[in-house]
Amino acid sequence: MTRLIPMAFCSLLFSATLCAQGPIDGYLKGKGNLDIAVSLSNNSAQDFFGKDGAVYNEPFRGRFLALFAEYGFTDDLDIVATLPYVFTSTQSGFQDGSLHLKFRPLRIKTGDGGFFNAVAAAGISAPLSNYEPLAAGAIGQRATVLQPRLVLQWDSGFGPFFNLTGGYNVRLDALREEDIAGVRLLRPDYNPEQPKNFTNWLIKAGLPAANYYLDVWLERQFTQGGADYAPMVPDLPQAYGVTYTQIGGTAYYSENGKVGFYLSGAHILSGRNTSGITRITAGVVLKLSTQSTN
Repeated sequence: MTRLIPMAFCSLLFSATLCAQGPIDGYLKGKGNLDIAVSLSNNSAQDFFGKDGAVYNEPFRGRFLALFAEYGFTDDLDIVATLPYVFTSTQSGFQDGSLHLKFRPLRIKTGDGGFFNAVAAAGISAPLSNYEPLAAGAIGQRATVLQPRLVLQWDSGFGPFFNLTGGYNVRLDALREEDIAGVRLLRPDYNPEQPKNFTNWLIKAGLPAANYYLDVWLERQFTQGGADYAPMVPDLPQAYGVTYTQIGGTAYYSENGKVGFYLSGAHILSGRNTSGITRITAGVVLKLSTQSTN
């Protein structure tokens, strides 16, 4: 039973940082339980990765405040929401928020005393303001994305867990005619591509215990096609095809299982149409229950 305390927090540790791996993992809160996390992240980069391995020296720094919440309708069905507020030298405000439903159709006990879990999720992320995605520190493309996910996770009976998550992301947004016309004032031959769908996969390993939680992960996002960034060339970054490989990890501690603190980090190793971002996040996690104690 000692492992149940940190497991209740696992699904919001990285979600609250709004890293690209997203708010979906292999844990559920349980009926009537509400988890809330507030975090502050610092993002920095020196280089921007372009097409065909091109690297441009375009440094930036930015911070964002993130709110994450997950509530258990039943033991096998959760609702998940994220809300980011970004601070940069050029713009501040809300960016891409998200809302997901997460359902566990399969849970099988394994011979070592652990469990194999399959979790299916569907959700949508959308811009909460008309922010400029090329501005330093922007965390999105001003995109509206349908995000189905499948999570396969083995919670071993001897301690560690292992997670594989995959998803196909459907872009629902389209370029606005007025934005295209604005680029054509500077680039008359501009013939833009519409935003492209993309895939994500994530592998993660971690160790939950009575008062702490640790994990490490590797994520890959891939977009086939799409526009490409070029310095000093007018374009619409909403149409860029973004690909990257990212690594990260989390350390979490709670003394009483009701309030906890965590530190996490992530770094984009390489990619296309993305910066080599290093992100450091610190946050606090609150666990509440709406169930009657009587």
